[in-house]
Amino acid sequence: MPSLPGARPHLNPWVLAVTALLGGTGAALAFAPTGWMPLVLIGPAVGLWAAASARRPVAGAACGLAFGLGFAYPALRWMLEVDPLAGFVLPLIQGMFWAVTGAAAAAATRLHPAWWVPVVAAVWTLTEAARARVPLTGFEWAQLAMAVTDTPARHAAAVVGALGLTALLATVAAALALLMRSRGRARVVPLIVAIALLLATATVGAVRWTVPDGALDVAVVQVDDPCPGEFAADCPGYIDALVTDYVARSADVDGGADLIVWGEDALPGAATLDAAGSALLARSGGLAAPVLAGVGTPTSPGRFLRWAALFGADGAPIDAYAKRMPVPFGEYVPWRSVLGGISDVGRLVPSDLEAGDDASPVELSTGDGVARLGTVVSWEVTFARAVRAVAHDANGLATLTTVASYGTSATSDQLLDASQLRVAEQQKPMVVAATTGRSAFIDADGVIAGRSALFRGDTLTGTMQLRSGLTPYARAGDLPIVLLAAAVLIGAWIARPRSGRSADDPGVPADVEAPGRANTVAP
Repeated sequence: MPSLPGARPHLNPWVLAVTALLGGTGAALAFAPTGWMPLVLIGPAVGLWAAASARRPVAGAACGLAFGLGFAYPALRWMLEVDPLAGFVLPLIQGMFWAVTGAAAAAATRLHPAWWVPVVAAVWTLTEAARARVPLTGFEWAQLAMAVTDTPARHAAAVVGALGLTALLATVAAALALLMRSRGRARVVPLIVAIALLLATATVGAVRWTVPDGALDVAVVQVDDPCPGEFAADCPGYIDALVTDYVARSADVDGGADLIVWGEDALPGAATLDAAGSALLARSGGLAAPVLAGVGTPTSPGRFLRWAALFGADGAPIDAYAKRMPVPFGEYVPWRSVLGGISDVGRLVPSDLEAGDDASPVELSTGDGVARLGTVVSWEVTFARAVRAVAHDANGLATLTTVASYGTSATSDQLLDASQLRVAEQQKPMVVAATTGRSAFIDADGVIAGRSALFRGDTLTGTMQLRSGLTPYARAGDLPIVLLAAAVLIGAWIARPRSGRSADDPGVPADVEAPGRANTVAP
């Protein structure tokens, strides 16, 4: 079909796919360890430009998939440290989600330019919401919001959460893509509006929505890796060496600490928390302060709970939180009889973690009041809904984790980025205790106040300025953002041209009116 006056010629679909692939790779470079933050907008803009230029939904989906794979494999390459098969499958599954956005970017070129940007941003948002929940428990890692945690933009999360912040960034990226595809002064308007929305939301989010509620002096103890480069299952005496190192380092903690925090699985598994506390007391001879530490207890043959348990200085359990979101293939094997024999899965995950069901804070009485720590374990901190649940009645946050299996990859840095987002959403301080690093203190503004190095024993000390109350996001969660995105799509469907061009029509730039019809074409 010949091009309409002023329309751009069709571009080679392979060129567009490669362009989208490069856009995805560029977006990945916005994340740790490189952290080239402007690419969090430029990379998606390039990918969306390629998908829109494809014009047909199937070709747009191919560009979206190319973008997703170009993004997911570099951004999640740390999975290769665990298992080559996992390093191939997980990014592949994640990359497929962007095919939906690519198809939408192409299909929406039939709409008026004023609709194209919000429609693309809405589809991106709903796709991210789905990716965070399926398959299994979903995977919220690597949302665009994770790349801006060291900028004032993170404050927007207090109002709209990480999902809403990602939606705002996607809106700016879509507006940039529109700028690349169209001509005329009007093309700048969506970009100005998108940037204004981002800045306005971040400004509102910077308001103090929580109030001071005491202080907690904390010592985070981190230990050396007993077997560098090996899984714990392949290292005889691993847990015993950890406990010995933990006890020795904790003995040097200043007696003024209200709480000592150890990492995930810092203690040997025990039949009960009472038994774990008794074993801890026997090993330490008494501690300078209560200890929050990770430990597992069995529930039935082949099943167990993973706790963040608070023990008094006398070893008696005070309170505990049981992990509620197990890691598929890391802490349990779905359909074990079928998948347990794949790669090293069955050997490295011999038992299945049972999900806890209580999101109550772990409480500790101090001379300054009661510290109520909303506690999560390991990858739970990457899920906004998991932290939101434990933070509701808390005045501080705690994460116990271990990233030893991932070597010196970007895992620990990206996990800290996710932790900063969770703090920004709740405006409550967080302590991150990693067995062998990185541990950190994050203040209520989402700023990292101190962090440790990887694979090096260390003790971080600091005062958590506790805060109570709820941010707008803590009250409402992701639902308003999801409903808004859905409303945009419904509005676009209602406003769609009833006798628009066909899918074969190459499109018209926003400032050129095709003869005989209204100028209601896409970017």
